[in-house]
Amino acid sequence: MHGGLAQPLLELSSTTAVKGAAESGAGPCVLSDLALGEELSSRRLVKVPVAGVRLRRQLRAVWPGGHRPTGPARDLLSLTGRDA
Repeated sequence: MHGGLAQPLLELSSTTAVKGAAESGAGPCVLSDLALGEELSSRRLVKVPVAGVRLRRQLRAVWPGGHRPTGPARDLLSLTGRDA
């Protein structure tokens, strides 16, 4: 690494806000390719390869208390091997 980890410039609450900040020149961002399809194909944003960095994130399933997931949500959670 060159100088260690960078401190976040911004913390935003939505993917749209993050993309908008990057497009306006606020700084680089880290988002899924799936979230950037249009921006990458139109070249409003470009990928920058970074060697030696492995990013991963934990995803959480949430639902209102007192309700159990049904239908597709239940099916998706069944793939995790945990009881909903």
